[in-house]
Amino acid sequence: MGIVFRQSAKNAIVSAAGAVLGAIVILLSTNYIQKREYGFIGTFTTYAVAGGQLLIIGLNSTIGFYVHKYADEPLKKKKLITWSLGLPTIILTITTILYYLLQPWIISLLQPEDRSLQLRYYNWLPFYTLMFIYLALLEQYLSSQLKVAAAAFMREVAFRLGYVALILLYAFGVVGMDTLVTGNVLLYLLPVGAMFLLARSTKDFGFTLKSGTFSQEEVKEMAHFTWYHFLMASSILLINYMDQLLLPLYDKSGLVSAGIYRNAVFLISLLQVPYRALVPASYAVLAKAFAENDTVKAKDLFSRSSVNIFIATTFVAAVLCCNLQNVLNVIPAGYDAITGAFLILLAGNLVNIATGMNDQVLSITNYYKFNFYLSLVLMVSLYFLLRFLVPVYGVYGAAIATSVTMIVFNLIKTFFIWRKLDMLPFSKGTLVILVAAVPALAAGYFFPHFFSEVRHKYVHALIDACLRSGVILVVYLLMLLWLKPSADLEEYIAQIRKNKRLF
Repeated sequence: MGIVFRQSAKNAIVSAAGAVLGAIVILLSTNYIQKREYGFIGTFTTYAVAGGQLLIIGLNSTIGFYVHKYADEPLKKKKLITWSLGLPTIILTITTILYYLLQPWIISLLQPEDRSLQLRYYNWLPFYTLMFIYLALLEQYLSSQLKVAAAAFMREVAFRLGYVALILLYAFGVVGMDTLVTGNVLLYLLPVGAMFLLARSTKDFGFTLKSGTFSQEEVKEMAHFTWYHFLMASSILLINYMDQLLLPLYDKSGLVSAGIYRNAVFLISLLQVPYRALVPASYAVLAKAFAENDTVKAKDLFSRSSVNIFIATTFVAAVLCCNLQNVLNVIPAGYDAITGAFLILLAGNLVNIATGMNDQVLSITNYYKFNFYLSLVLMVSLYFLLRFLVPVYGVYGAAIATSVTMIVFNLIKTFFIWRKLDMLPFSKGTLVILVAAVPALAAGYFFPHFFSEVRHKYVHALIDACLRSGVILVVYLLMLLWLKPSADLEEYIAQIRKNKRLF
């Protein structure tokens, strides 16, 4: 667990830096980009991300798992990489033809006032999708090689620095809307190119078209694995993104509502920073443990990683809840609904994160079919919930539908894994973490506001957020040191004291 924790610590720092840059992007975007255009950029990105994840057809899971199996067979490893990167590209090419054939129908799904924006940048979506295909595949490969932090830096920091510069150019009138949108797409060449070069530096990374590399049985096994992971990933993906995909279609405000909801989703993404930091490194070790049939190690890693993820997530949740007023102070009027939407989404996401690496466990065991069938049922349920709630309650309806589905989904998966594999993400440490969070949350919530919310609002909001978050951190750390919910945290702190460095 040591190397996992160190890799995760590096990744957490990178993810935190990316989150800060993401906050700057949100701040600049809400102040300098019109709501409809801002909503379009976010929705356009969601289309590309969702499309990219679907067109991968589960090969990200395949490369993440089988790269360990063929670690000592260079030719098979290269063939695996070739098919994993090449097949989605071919599928995207075919899909793009259908995309253009269906253009009139696709445009007609949007609200009338939103259609001109979609038409204006219609041709860019296939290329944008391709960037996310390569980004996901290369990042999964680098994670399997325990180069998590480097991959995260390209995605979280390098890209966002470029986009911040692009928004500033737009704000000062140097570039127009066309450059802002297309520049956002082209900027993804930076992390994709950097990840490819980093992957090239790893052992036996390469490509081959040599036939007969795999036996018929191996091909059948991988095809079966890939197919069910595609089905599972597709349904889970739609559950995660359906609210953002359908909100602009069913809410009468269209892309304007999408822009508001995007801010709430961004705040939730901050809550997910610890999860994204810890899971990639843990998944690589977990997959290896299952591949070696080391169930004792797998159970231990599953339980300990769940506690570690929840420790960090609970802290972030407390910080976000206590700083919602500071968020509203620095963005323009008309975005007030993000606080309610965030708190509703928070409930579902806390349950999701508290249940640990359920999806990862199901994806590398013989029970991944269960995850697919369950997610398929819940995906259909989510669609009807959104179809009913969004026209009536707007962004709140989208948040309610998503949280309810997420809670049900994760509790059923947790129960299933417990019954079939005797693995539980919850432990005494989970309860101890909640106990430690209560005084920290109270300290942050009741901490007095010393600064004006009118004059120099950005400076005052920043100072207030830093002080409030600092109080939460101190109280939370003291409680954790007293209650000791995680042996890994104790070991990590001891290493910091001994070596005088973070990792």
